[in-house]
Amino acid sequence: MIKKSELERNLSTNFNFDLVVDERGLDSESAYLDYLKEKLAFRVKHFIQTDLDKLLQALYRIDVNDRETDAAFNLGEINKVSLKLAELIIKRQLQKLEYSKEFYKNEE
Repeated sequence: MIKKSELERNLSTNFNFDLVVDERGLDSESAYLDYLKEKLAFRVKHFIQTDLDKLLQALYRIDVNDRETDAAFNLGEINKVSLKLAELIIKRQLQKLEYSKEFYKNEE
């Protein structure tokens, strides 16, 4: 089970937008993640069009794999690129949250 509030806060902070998630109709974790991906992809697309440097800095700060990022940009079409980048960002944030959870569990 993912910590939705932490994930939303991390995404909001890193991409400087108010991420408001309306969970009505999101009956599974998969539906929730798809919803987040769509919202984030919209924001990523905005950065591609207006401030690519800021997007690249965020990808670096989040530590998204460079090869995967390059492959996403090679998709060419902006909607495909933004969706793939959003997927990679969410995947990395979930990895970090899982690592954090394991780290603090082992500390106790």
